[in-house]
Amino acid sequence: MAKFDAYFALAKEKGVEVLELYYSRAKSLSFKLYNAQIEGYKLSEDISLYARGIYKGKIGYASTEKMGKETPAFLINEIMTNAGTVTKDELAIIFKGSEKYKKKKVYNPAIAELSIDVKKKNLFEIERKLKAADKRIAQVDACSYQERESEAMLLNSYGLQLKRKSNYYYYYAGVLAIQGEERKSEGDVHFSNDPTTFNVDKFVNKIVGKALIKFGGTQCASKDYKTILDKEVVADLLSAYLDNASADEVQKKTSLMIGKLNQPVASKKVTVMEMPLKKNAFFTYFDDEGVATYNKTVVKKGVLQTYFHNLNTAHKDGVQTTGNGYRSGGKVGIGFQNIVLKAGRKSLDELFAKIGEGVYITEVMGVHASLNPTSGNFSLQANGFMIENGKRSTPLTLITVAGNLMDMFLNVKEVASDNELLSSGYDVPSLFIKKLTVSGK
Repeated sequence: MAKFDAYFALAKEKGVEVLELYYSRAKSLSFKLYNAQIEGYKLSEDISLYARGIYKGKIGYASTEKMGKETPAFLINEIMTNAGTVTKDELAIIFKGSEKYKKKKVYNPAIAELSIDVKKKNLFEIERKLKAADKRIAQVDACSYQERESEAMLLNSYGLQLKRKSNYYYYYAGVLAIQGEERKSEGDVHFSNDPTTFNVDKFVNKIVGKALIKFGGTQCASKDYKTILDKEVVADLLSAYLDNASADEVQKKTSLMIGKLNQPVASKKVTVMEMPLKKNAFFTYFDDEGVATYNKTVVKKGVLQTYFHNLNTAHKDGVQTTGNGYRSGGKVGIGFQNIVLKAGRKSLDELFAKIGEGVYITEVMGVHASLNPTSGNFSLQANGFMIENGKRSTPLTLITVAGNLMDMFLNVKEVASDNELLSSGYDVPSLFIKKLTVSGK
């Protein structure tokens, strides 16, 4: 990290009291296959350097994507120029460091070591097997591979030096299936940081099965239904729900969880944890302010245990930061990593049997755009299936599912045992909701 010594020397010379540097580098490889031809091969590297400094008791920011001889002078001058122009509630504080950090190695060199030829061969095999799987598979719309590795370093004038490195890869494929006048598109992602977990046949069969089962789709009668939400839908709605646990949103009076600390905000069946120290591609042992992260229960059996805090919001509330300071551009806001909704004991099929008659929602569109942040009300275009006689039955299309975000989590009847870590960083199961309003015909 000696390459950053010049920044700290210049900051001291110019009278910048404390300097913090946050360096990030991301390297990615991607390519896709179309009609047995490899195209769009791309190897890229992105570097960013964010700086914060306290100058004359006020904090200033600077950033760049260029690293050269002039960079130290540029960043220090920017900090000095704009110090004090940030909002009044922004504290002039740079963290000295936590007493202890729980480091783990999560970078898997096997991803980069696996030859390009093997990765290309997998794409050819995916495309070929998708086309041969069923005569109703009219075309393979997409077949792609991407891998990404990222590293971040945080250094400051107090001598704090932190570094993390991680990587992952994913395959994506999508198909168009045609039966008579019906046309159905479907796709899927295999996301992991372990190449040995990828199985072409399993991946292909899942996509084909998801596409073909959609044929014969209809609209159900408009009314309130017992509802099971698929994992992907749960992840989308849980993301919007947890935004309300941000201390920043609470302090700005824009949260639906104001005054709800240690109060019920969900069904007793719901326990939600943030587990940044869980060993996977989303692991991080420090947040973007240099605070040591820790695993925490956010909602325990329906009761809100904590808000997410960074240094600034924690100071305002007179509490300790929860290690949830993450950058959006140069500024540090609130974020969370490795969200886990604790699994229940019943399988998805057992939930179908328990629900008897209802709907199974497998896809919703536009959660964040269609959800009213003030009331929590939502109305989302959706697809799914009827549940009849305790089993998944007729496909549903062109329906709308509506409800209230807070009420929905309070009305969780059962949590399934089918947890899966999704590419969004959410490890979630399917949920049985007492009722949601579904509009169809």
